[in-house]
Amino acid sequence: MALSFAVSWLGVIVGNIALLVIGFVWFMPRVFGDRWIAYMGRPGEQLRPGPDFILSILSGTLNAFVMAVLALNLKATTAADGVLLGLVVFAGFFLSYMTANTVFAKRPWGLWAIDVGHALVAQVVLAVIVTLIR
Repeated sequence: MALSFAVSWLGVIVGNIALLVIGFVWFMPRVFGDRWIAYMGRPGEQLRPGPDFILSILSGTLNAFVMAVLALNLKATTAADGVLLGLVVFAGFFLSYMTANTVFAKRPWGLWAIDVGHALVAQVVLAVIVTLIR
């Protein structure tokens, strides 16, 4: 199997920025942040930028790069192609993993819903971006 890794780095960077913005908004205290922290068993704790966010940026870059590789090699060219790619990646990797992890780790289903909703939005938006910025 031959894969092309000749992706648009502009698309990867813009996609990663979109992931960060979606995450910042999604986990704002008045959106889902307070409930997410409570489900995690740390009520009252505030999410603050710090060294942990460096790992988040690196992870987002890898996510955006892999999504761009998939979009390129699957020949996705339209926003609709991007939406479909995002949904497939979300279902095949994020939804399946997060559901199994929730069951076996006995995590609250409310936490699952917040995390899965975030992953759905993030992966679809990311896929559309890297599909259109080639």
